Amino acid sequence: MRILFIYPSQADDATNRYRCIHLCEALVAAGHTAEHVSAGQDAVRVAHDIVVLHRLPWGGPGSAFAAAARRIGARVVYSADDLIFDLEHARHTGTLFPDDPLRYRHSKREAEANFATLQNADGALFSTEFLTQHAPQAFCASPGSPRLPTPSGFAKGGVVVRNFLGTELLMLSPSARERREAFLKLRHDDRVTLGYLSGSPTHDADLADIALPLAAALERFSQARLLVVGTVALSGPLRRFEQNGRVRRHPYVPWRELPGLIAQVDINLAPLDLTRPFNHAKSEIKFLEAAAVGVPTIAARSAALLETEGALLCGTDQEWSEALASWLSDPETRKAASEAAFAALERHQASTLSGIESVFAAWMPEKAISGSATVTRPRKSKLVGKIFQAEQKYLRRWHYFKRHWRLANEQERHGGGTA
Repeated sequence: MRILFIYPSQADDATNRYRCIHLCEALVAAGHTAEHVSAGQDAVRVAHDIVVLHRLPWGGPGSAFAAAARRIGARVVYSADDLIFDLEHARHTGTLFPDDPLRYRHSKREAEANFATLQNADGALFSTEFLTQHAPQAFCASPGSPRLPTPSGFAKGGVVVRNFLGTELLMLSPSARERREAFLKLRHDDRVTLGYLSGSPTHDADLADIALPLAAALERFSQARLLVVGTVALSGPLRRFEQNGRVRRHPYVPWRELPGLIAQVDINLAPLDLTRPFNHAKSEIKFLEAAAVGVPTIAARSAALLETEGALLCGTDQEWSEALASWLSDPETRKAASEAAFAALERHQASTLSGIESVFAAWMPEKAISGSATVTRPRKSKLVGKIFQAEQKYLRRWHYFKRHWRLANEQERHGGGTA
């Protein structure tokens, strides 16, 4: 098999690593040819049996690469790990201001373009079952909608390959785990560090969702500390703990430094604002990355997460309070959960990797691929791309400005941030 994965941005973006690079590694290890490229390159040669369009919008790179694949008889597969193809997602992206008209128009346009790519694909590859439940309607193109010819005899449908850790992160994690275990043996105090690792301010609402039970746990257990990674803001109930030195902040780190940072944590927190459908599509990446260094996770019980050992899933404040109390009060329970998390990771890796080859084998075209097609990026596409990037940059700055303005007003109302 020859598989080409195409993504819209830089290779180091988490979504591209998990949904393209990691899959390439697994396929190559199984003896197949698998490559990954950015759609932003000036020219990409397509000479593969299967072309995977990861989060590529139609009317741009999605349609260009799909057309190239059709010319040589290759299968076209749409790939997504978020609810970016559902038009409702435009109001539920997890940002602080989901009803912002500028952001809504931008997200709606993005959703429409991804929906069109899904419509024109032969099949779809998703990271969770929740996504497949929202995808089948997209395979029924509306009357009169533009559509490329689809090879006959191919059954459409969404297939799930859950996220798994890549080779490099698995190589970096054992040393971090060993350092963590050595430190725990030498430590004489009873301090317990809760960790929330956030990549961007869009997760403010997620942490705020557990602010009350988390604040209550910090109040009840004096040995508890909170490590907050990234630019996420603390809501009212948590601010006084930051003022009292019970909260430590750490800037965002590149993913290769993540194992060493997670190793400083005793309990990994993965809350989600479950009032937004977009968040129910999230997979268990936070659990996997923490489990690799022997750290257990307390997570929100979203529709997409699987019950697993070494993790406690919570859906209410009461459940969060009970989970936090259970692990904060008993070191032996935490130790058992740590060991269970690591064992669960090994089972997850094995079961996921064992099924990848068969998924792509089912997508192989009936006739052998001959020849190739080259997709070049026209000048107009480059211009449109620059305009889109400028719009994203503007929206990001506007989002940050509104966020800081809101936080400043809240601090003023709370007397400088006291709870």
